[in-house]
Amino acid sequence: MSQPEIPPEIWHLILKAQRHKLPTRSDLANVCSVSRLFDTLATPLLYRSVILCRMSNDWSLFPDDFEATERPKHFEDLYFGLFYRLLDDRNEVLRAFVREMTFKLQGTKEDISRAWDKLRPPQDLLAGLVRKLPNLEAVYFIGELPISDALVDAFLAHQKFPKLYLKHEEGLIQREICAPFVPEVCISVDTTAPVPTPNRELRPWEQEFKPQRLALHEIFAAYPKLEDLSVSINLLRGGCVIDYSPDSAEIVPLSIPDKFTFPPLKNLSLSGYHITDEEKPLWKQRFPWGELESLTLGVQTHNGVLESATGNVHNLKNFQITSYTRHTASNSSPELDLFLSSFNSLESLTAKGLVPSLNSVMNHSNLKHLCLHAIEETDQERKTLNLEEIEDLDLHCPNLTNLELDINPNGTWPKTSMEALATKFGNLRELIIHVGLGISIAMKNAQKGFPLTKAFKSVLTEEIARSSAKRFLECRGPSNLTKITLKTGEDLRWFPQWHPGYADAEEECSRIFEIDARLGQDGEIILKELDSTRASILRRLGSPNGAFNRTFLGKSPTRISTAPRVFQASSFSTSST
Repeated sequence: MSQPEIPPEIWHLILKAQRHKLPTRSDLANVCSVSRLFDTLATPLLYRSVILCRMSNDWSLFPDDFEATERPKHFEDLYFGLFYRLLDDRNEVLRAFVREMTFKLQGTKEDISRAWDKLRPPQDLLAGLVRKLPNLEAVYFIGELPISDALVDAFLAHQKFPKLYLKHEEGLIQREICAPFVPEVCISVDTTAPVPTPNRELRPWEQEFKPQRLALHEIFAAYPKLEDLSVSINLLRGGCVIDYSPDSAEIVPLSIPDKFTFPPLKNLSLSGYHITDEEKPLWKQRFPWGELESLTLGVQTHNGVLESATGNVHNLKNFQITSYTRHTASNSSPELDLFLSSFNSLESLTAKGLVPSLNSVMNHSNLKHLCLHAIEETDQERKTLNLEEIEDLDLHCPNLTNLELDINPNGTWPKTSMEALATKFGNLRELIIHVGLGISIAMKNAQKGFPLTKAFKSVLTEEIARSSAKRFLECRGPSNLTKITLKTGEDLRWFPQWHPGYADAEEECSRIFEIDARLGQDGEIILKELDSTRASILRRLGSPNGAFNRTFLGKSPTRISTAPRVFQASSFSTSST
């Protein structure tokens, strides 16, 4: 019996629903090659969000790509192959599909220099493309983007008022512009970047060295509609031989005129930004802390930020603070406690490395997500919540749905604490427990000849994860809980030179077990082990697309045809996208 034929309209809905579930864009591209019908239906979805980056592998091969066997002189333009396809006036239909563009400037310095030459005047190709895409809504640029006057004019004149998201700048762009179409800026400044040798002859693709510079008032003036600002300043010096030469970057203190209007910031992230005594009055009295909904601090130090924000925050919903180093013997900070006690609007709080007091946390009764994680040290055992503190947390924060806490087994799991976690927090849906390895105790035993690796590996095994999860779920009974995660290891460690032995052993023994809180048939535990950070890196390096895998070298270029791929207007309906 033949199957009923599915109308094209239904296939369109199916592909539209599945486009975000396909593992890669290559899979969506492969759908286009199944049949003419699928090509017609899937191509608009494929072009809806366009990623422009250095081409690798062979996901966009077409029959006309094999007309040459040697790399032609225009091979460098392959970086912009899809870019040129959209610029070609014969592809007007394709242009109508595009809603988003993402630029990822990858490759060697020579590749990126070529890309710059095409994006900035006199070629200014990005400005030209923005003008040619009638339905463009957003452009995401990962890398340095030279914002020319032509590009500003193209965005301002566009009928759809598209947004430009600057995702990874490096403090090199001069901002003598006004770009109200930019809602997000992420800036990374490296104060330890080496200064090149004076009078050295530049290579053809190299730009003249310009020291990195950060002046927040210039950012605020250039982007008056800015809603999301992320600033990361690298202050850490490390390596086999540490370079103590003067900082190469210039960090300019905040300076604004009396009638200056700040942009409508909602999200602020600062890492390594220190507020000087000179600019503290401006940060305390004029910065729009009261409008922020999200504040992220760290992982590097941020002197003066909490002090300036205390008493000025009113509507903050999300706060995250991380730190490599221990500030006090108890991993707590009076400055952090004062800040959290000055308002009560948080719904999400993440504190890693620097942990606030429980009293300041319980001031926020509307919390739905809470993470309190202290870093294990070699000289003392880290502090964890006891039975009474867990009960107090449940009483004062009854809406918690996601909770991440530390425990220290020290040979046996703390029964009273685990039972308290199992019987409290009625709305909990996900629980993450960071299991301590007992580093301080293991270090003492190591002096007696007991290997660190052997001690760490025995703390959390699959058998221990299964048995502890089973006891926990039996104690809890039916509930809304869907997932439990047990993990060891630490991502928040940084050393200027060589890792000490305990850190290497800790990294080697990192384990992550994810347990489905809904028991399987016959009450068995459904458990899977996830990759730790170390295992994930090793797996990627060994994959066919890994950073050190060179099996694709020597292949012919992905697309070497001079003719762009052209689609006929009669094949597509732009109204269905």
